[in-house]
Amino acid sequence: MRAKTMTVAGIMSGTSADGIDVAVVRIAPGKLRPSVTLLAHEGFAFPAALRRAVLAAMNATATSTAELARLNWRLGLAYAEAVEATRQRHAVHLDLIGCHGQTLYHQPRAESYAGRRFNCTWQTGEAAVIAAHVGVPVVSNFRPADMLAGGQGAPLVPLLDYVLFADAKRGRVLQNIGGIANLTAIPAAAAPDAVIAFDTGPATW
Repeated sequence: MRAKTMTVAGIMSGTSADGIDVAVVRIAPGKLRPSVTLLAHEGFAFPAALRRAVLAAMNATATSTAELARLNWRLGLAYAEAVEATRQRHAVHLDLIGCHGQTLYHQPRAESYAGRRFNCTWQTGEAAVIAAHVGVPVVSNFRPADMLAGGQGAPLVPLLDYVLFADAKRGRVLQNIGGIANLTAIPAAAAPDAVIAFDTGPATW
C-alpha cells in the first residue's frame, strides 16, 4: 500500500501530571524517512480535581476498581476535549490521533507475580472515548507495544528524534526534560537501529 500524507494529533500527559499537550503535525512520505511539519500546538492544564485523582492513582498502594475505571474514562474525556479545542482553534482536519495515555505504573524489569516473572506497564485514558467524541481513529498503547517488542517501554521519543535530527555528518545528543528526563544519542550517518536512548532520571524545569 502506498504511503500517504496524514495530519495527526499527538496527545501527551507526562509523569509530572501537570496537564495535556496536543501537537498537530503533517507527516509526509520521504525518500529516506518521513518529513514532519508542526501545524499547531496547545497546552491544557488539568482541572485541579482531575490532577489530584491522577497523582493519587500513581503507584497507589490502595484504591478501588471503580476509582480506576472512572479515572480511565475521565482522562479520555479530557484528552478528547483538548484535541477538539485544538482542532477548532486552528481549523485543521485530522486523519489520526495518537494518545500515549497517563502512566500510572511502570515496571521495566521482570518481577514475580502469580507464578510468572514478567515486566509490565499501565497507561490509562480510554482511547475509545477519544475516538467516539472526536470522530477520528486513535492509536494508543505505545509503551506496552514497545515492551512486548523487547524494549523497556521508555523512552518513546527516539524514533521521532531520529526522523527530525539525524544527520549524515554530525552526531547529535538530545535531552528531553519532563517528569522523567531521557536522552537520545544519534551517531553521524546512523541507521535507526544504531540510535541509543535511555532515561536519565527525574527532571525539573
